[in-house]
Amino acid sequence: MRRFLVKIATDPRIQKIVWRPTTIVFGNPESDDVDVELIYKPFIVCDVCNARVNTGKEDEEGLPVGYVLADTEYVYEVICEDCRRRYFKRLPVYDTLEEASGF
Repeated sequence: MRRFLVKIATDPRIQKIVWRPTTIVFGNPESDDVDVELIYKPFIVCDVCNARVNTGKEDEEGLPVGYVLADTEYVYEVICEDCRRRYFKRLPVYDTLEEASGF
């Protein structure tokens, strides 16, 4: 499977994916005694080094560029600029998923 990087700040679909809240289910899902809690993310970090990354929001200027590592089926992880240069420098970088997919 061909992997590539997509800039978070330039793709609205990727922004929705990375900003999606985490859902935590408490209790037994097979019974009626279930509590669901949504945990909203205050910021997005690199999955390799935990550095905060720019996702295109106005208050994030000055942060390193954020990318997602993806293929044609999945978005795997968030990568900062330093980690991209260090570990993923051979992967192509695109502005949108559509550009990466060739549509």
